[in-house]
Amino acid sequence: MKKTLFSLFLVLSVVFAFGQKGNAFNEISPNAPAQQNITKGSWNVQFNYSIPGGGSAGCETDGNNFYITQWSGNKIWKLNSSGVLVDSFSIAGVSGLRDLAYDGTHFYGGTSGNVIYKMDFTNQTLVGTIASPSVTVRNICYDPNADSGNGGFWVANWDTDLTLVSRNGVVLQTIPSNTHGQTSVYGSAYDTISPGGPFIWMINANSSVNTTITQLDATTGVPTGLQKDLTTNVCNVGEIGGGLFIEPDIVTGTTTIGGLIQNVSLFGIELESTQPDTLDLAVNTFNLPAMVPQGQSVDITGEIENQGQATITSFDLNYKVDNGSVVTENITSVNLNSYDTYNYTHSTAWTPTAGSHTVKVWVSNPNGNNDQMNTNDTITVTTVSYDPASAVQRMPLHEAFTSSTCGPCVAGNANLSTIFTANPNKYVCIKYQMSWPGAGDPYYTDEGGVRRQYYGVNSVPNLKVGGGYYYDGNSSSYAATDLNTAYADPSFVDLTADLVITVGTKTVSLDVQILNNIDLPASARLFVGIVEKKTTQNVGTNGETEFDWVMKKMLPDAGGTVIGPLTQGTTTNESLSYTFNGSYRLPSSANDPINHAIEHSVEEFSDLIAVVWIQNYSDGMVYQSAYSSVTVGMKDEISKLELNMYPNPAADMLNVTFKAEKLKQYTVSVMSNTGQLVYEKQITSEAENNLQINTSEYAEGIYFVKIENENGCYTKPVMIKH
Repeated sequence: MKKTLFSLFLVLSVVFAFGQKGNAFNEISPNAPAQQNITKGSWNVQFNYSIPGGGSAGCETDGNNFYITQWSGNKIWKLNSSGVLVDSFSIAGVSGLRDLAYDGTHFYGGTSGNVIYKMDFTNQTLVGTIASPSVTVRNICYDPNADSGNGGFWVANWDTDLTLVSRNGVVLQTIPSNTHGQTSVYGSAYDTISPGGPFIWMINANSSVNTTITQLDATTGVPTGLQKDLTTNVCNVGEIGGGLFIEPDIVTGTTTIGGLIQNVSLFGIELESTQPDTLDLAVNTFNLPAMVPQGQSVDITGEIENQGQATITSFDLNYKVDNGSVVTENITSVNLNSYDTYNYTHSTAWTPTAGSHTVKVWVSNPNGNNDQMNTNDTITVTTVSYDPASAVQRMPLHEAFTSSTCGPCVAGNANLSTIFTANPNKYVCIKYQMSWPGAGDPYYTDEGGVRRQYYGVNSVPNLKVGGGYYYDGNSSSYAATDLNTAYADPSFVDLTADLVITVGTKTVSLDVQILNNIDLPASARLFVGIVEKKTTQNVGTNGETEFDWVMKKMLPDAGGTVIGPLTQGTTTNESLSYTFNGSYRLPSSANDPINHAIEHSVEEFSDLIAVVWIQNYSDGMVYQSAYSSVTVGMKDEISKLELNMYPNPAADMLNVTFKAEKLKQYTVSVMSNTGQLVYEKQITSEAENNLQINTSEYAEGIYFVKIENENGCYTKPVMIKH
């Protein structure tokens, strides 16, 4: 469970705009999985200078001046010690530099290739090159102790092995990627100053914010546990890291760890201030579900970490519900060394009463003393209690961010397809095609961009399940166990929707019914995505030729419809409609997206379906989602059929009854969520209008019952629940 279940999306900076449509100069990593952020020390900011824009990527200092490289061109900007731009130049034979390193005489860097360039910035010349065997040089730092004191360079790409290369191009040491665990590294710096070193520092996208600094043990390559998300005091969510350096006496009497925020700023932090305090006990997680059963015992559980230098042998574990009294347990049976973790379960469980509750858990009195870092002591969670008898089956919403120009998206989409095929009726899916990398997906829409900004998505492929509550990360890493966990969690909102498609006028009309078995807050919204189940025209550069669940239009828009607050037991009906304007157009790139006022990108109107969900817009949690039924071309006939399907959910038998006309022939079929036909029957007489379909062998989940004749078809979802 996430560290803060209900505060994922409270702050979304207006500066968040990147990718090909937002900021073509930012170099975006292809993979940025979410990772828990750990903060140790005070991280005192010494300076944060504005810099020239236009593709800045790497940075370094010689102790007197700062140098910033341009990955999208050949410029090198020179800033004085006060951050003032004093010169810009290029070096013949070098273009597209990323991170930089400095050995006291020369600067070194790579252009995302297998060469290290040795450069003289004073005379602005290329001195020579060093081969980097089989290692792409994106991030680089200088190790003065390598090769018996001759020096060498630690180099790597986004998430590759970290390799130490000598001045002659000989590989001296390799730290495997699964040891250092860094994925999406932009810059690195070598640290011989901090106690316990040497260390390698990296600025990377190991969290959802692309600006996380992580410390590695330079000998073993293992992360020390010291990690800092710079959005807390240096930059904004959505901005991207660049180069990194360490240099003494930039600020007299201190050592600075500094770096670049691409196209935004050059920052410096006092290195000593990053070190842990002596006594620092932190609450990493609080595993309280978003919904808890009324009148039943609920354990207060999670993980605590010793983020200080002293061994912890005792502490107090506390929690408080709303404005109630503090419940404290003294923990003495521990021996936590630095970076050790402890899985806690408070000895006193909580019995929830009806309503919404705020529960705070915190630690105090490590070893009987005051904690020296209070900002990580506490986690507060909001939860809603429910009547267990009111639960309904949850259909987990999968919102996938992808692009036909994204190489890693191939594996992400394939992984989702494999999981969905094996679990055909346990999911709801909508995919937003994105505007990067390169020219982006032709089916990118501004509404998809709004959803990206809402979640703070800055890399593709990216997957949010249940609004990020059940899964938040690279879709390639999503597992069937994640899906089953989400599916097994009960929901307390029942949601159905009926979509009517009039192909001739390109109009979709949707009726939605919501039955909430819990109170829904004022921030509850209904979202509707009109999805094309399969497209083929938006082929890009990654080799994919077919694309599933592609979002075409949101109703009424990407902001959804406010439906809250709603009192428990309320039935709400919403009706929405939309006419796709103009004719079909295939945009040349994401830079020229569909203008819904005059055109559309629907390949086949009969292949549309509505994805609907109820989401708490304040914290992102999705209460429930569903696929709509679909009527194409026979709305009037369906009403005459007096169609009825029951029970729904069905267990071992599904009854389908309707009033058939003598001269009409109908086909009744049942399909899984992936289109697998599991039942079909031709109806040729009135005597056959009461079908009993044996569903005892069907896997649990959503199925689609389709009735069609020569005039059109009607499709309605039905739940199978044994």
